[in-house]
Amino acid sequence: MEADNNNVTSQGGNDAPGNHEEKKPSAMKIVGYNLLVFAAYTVICAVTSKDGGFIFDMFFIGIQFFACIIFAIMKRSWVWLLSALMVLIIGFSTCVGLINVSGL
Repeated sequence: MEADNNNVTSQGGNDAPGNHEEKKPSAMKIVGYNLLVFAAYTVICAVTSKDGGFIFDMFFIGIQFFACIIFAIMKRSWVWLLSALMVLIIGFSTCVGLINVSGL
């Protein structure tokens, strides 16, 4: 009976106030946040600029792409590289779509 009580208390002790383990964000959260930022400035560029919105969009895509590459090197994480590639691929197709919509 005593062994069972020790086992229960050792399993339930993970939420103690003194336990300050750093939680890493999950891989999909990093990719999701990058795509959310990408979607936000793409919509802003498409709505505010009628003719040249894709130029500003390309500029922001480049900045985000290189920022993700820098974070991939600093953090040594493949998730940031995946985010950079997704922003580049989706961003390229979005810019082509914006060019087609604007009629250039």
